[in-house]
Amino acid sequence: MTVSIDKPILVAAAYNAAGHTKGLIQISEHLIKKGFRVYFIAGPGFQAPIKKIGAEFVENPFRWEEIVAAAPPGYDESWILEHVFGASLPSAHRVLKETLERVRREHPRREVVLLHEIMSGGLGPFIYGAPLPKGYSSLPKVINYHPTIYAAVDGRTPPYGPGLPYDPTPQNLALWRSICDQVEPVAARLVEYYNNQYKALGATRPAKGDFFDVQLGFGNVTIMTTSPSLEYPIHNTKHQIRLIGGLPPRPLGNDFVPPVWWPTITANAALPADCPNKKKLVFVAQGTVHRDYADLVIPTLNALANHSDLIVVATLGAHGAQLDDSVSIPDNAIVEEYLPYDALLPYVDLFVCNAGYGGFMHSVMNGVPLVCSGLVTDKAETSARAEWAGVALNLRAQRPDEDAIREGVDKVLTEESYKRRAMELRAENEAMDALMRVEEIIEELVAGQ
Repeated sequence: MTVSIDKPILVAAAYNAAGHTKGLIQISEHLIKKGFRVYFIAGPGFQAPIKKIGAEFVENPFRWEEIVAAAPPGYDESWILEHVFGASLPSAHRVLKETLERVRREHPRREVVLLHEIMSGGLGPFIYGAPLPKGYSSLPKVINYHPTIYAAVDGRTPPYGPGLPYDPTPQNLALWRSICDQVEPVAARLVEYYNNQYKALGATRPAKGDFFDVQLGFGNVTIMTTSPSLEYPIHNTKHQIRLIGGLPPRPLGNDFVPPVWWPTITANAALPADCPNKKKLVFVAQGTVHRDYADLVIPTLNALANHSDLIVVATLGAHGAQLDDSVSIPDNAIVEEYLPYDALLPYVDLFVCNAGYGGFMHSVMNGVPLVCSGLVTDKAETSARAEWAGVALNLRAQRPDEDAIREGVDKVLTEESYKRRAMELRAENEAMDALMRVEEIIEELVAGQ
């Protein structure tokens, strides 16, 4: 791939988790094909895919798995933000500073632009006064990449966390403001914790405001890979939010080896729509982080076991993962340890998922309606938006019972509005052309120097 000397050098940085890194890898791959050179800071588990796209891999050695494994019972979002994300700040800041200095040494006269995943952690101290990397008189322009829902406090939309539906009646507006007031002390303590971290890393002034309000304000532009129909109205204009559309499905690489059961799927898909032997395909997954299969995978297999008109495919989210021997696999079900979503979703009629934002947007970009579950991290909020957009049924549970799953699946498969809405949302997002928009934003920022 030819690198253009007229284009800026890009430094990408992402937190060491799949939902924070994979989208930025896809964006970087597109930009590399367009002639950009990319230095990509990420966790050690992402070295292979980053090198595969032609980027310069830079390791941030911070790992969160042991922290989560030792988490106290009933830990909440604020605990995660402090102990999982906050703990990464020293390592992330050091690696970002070293990388920017390396780029300046190797490319002394080239423009530099940061592609900063919002929780990657290294940028905050620079924003609040820490000494700049050697060779820089000002911080490079920043595109802040936010890979999930809009989460800043806004009294005109539901507060982040519980997944309240968007219905801005006077009564709800009063309720939302009341909830924000109640959690404000917790948010203030979180910002204080981050400010202490920033100060220890050289910051000279504190961040002020709500935690997510601060994080969303790091960039000259903050991009979200979604469309207006999938996000509540955003009233706060100071963040320069750009909804750029969902990232397109990635073509399967030559390294994808279809599992032995794959002909079952393709043969069923090839049957005419009115063929009595054609079955609906239901896909169920719990993502790659919260993998307690008793939450969703097992109850979905059980709930749909007697549906002879369905093929149910479950993926366990990790190579080598397996269900306990005590779990009986129904005759109409297939269980696979790991499968790229974009391999199966083109054949799928319904996706049952725990509402991880990446999986949700994969479903949208393939025109597949959903049944959503999950309450931890951002999952209740993703489920609420999916329901609001008309593309999903929201089970409002971390561990839904079998009857609720069965009824939800039947409803979404039989009511045509869900599939119709899924196709409308896919078209809306495709038309926005997310990857081209990123390229245009880079050109815009550089031209405005």
